[in-house]
Amino acid sequence: MKRRIVALFFLLSLALVLTSCVQPSPPEVKYLNYTLGRLMADGLEVNFNFEVFNPNPIPLNVTNYSYKIYINEKELASASREGFSLAASAKSRVTILAFVRYDQLFGSVVSLLDRLSKGINTFDYRIEGEVNAGLLGLTVSTPIRAAGTIPIPKDVKITL
Repeated sequence: MKRRIVALFFLLSLALVLTSCVQPSPPEVKYLNYTLGRLMADGLEVNFNFEVFNPNPIPLNVTNYSYKIYINEKELASASREGFSLAASAKSRVTILAFVRYDQLFGSVVSLLDRLSKGINTFDYRIEGEVNAGLLGLTVSTPIRAAGTIPIPKDVKITL
């Protein structure tokens, strides 16, 4: 009986030591680029591409990721998406799709013409968010960040 208690104590102590030593690393998120999708009469699609890397030697469960997209410092969209599994030391590509209406970019045709007359033919974007992942019952998070400018496509025709 005494040996069982000692063995049980030893196993519990060992489990406690092992789980306290294992601190999972959060996933690493790297902004890759943006690509323009379809150009339509009322707006355009923009794909923001990220790479998520699992630096851990065991699989990581990305439980969800959330983000906000800002265009010219105005919030365009926010969302939370379901996650995915990420194999040990593996990468996965995540694309955030945004549809940007021209009136969201410029407010009005007059504003657009004013910007173009001043030589401003780009719009600013910023993405902020977070990737949440779980490993061995622990939750780790890492930020999503990207910012830059996108040129106004030359295919956009203004008719009054």
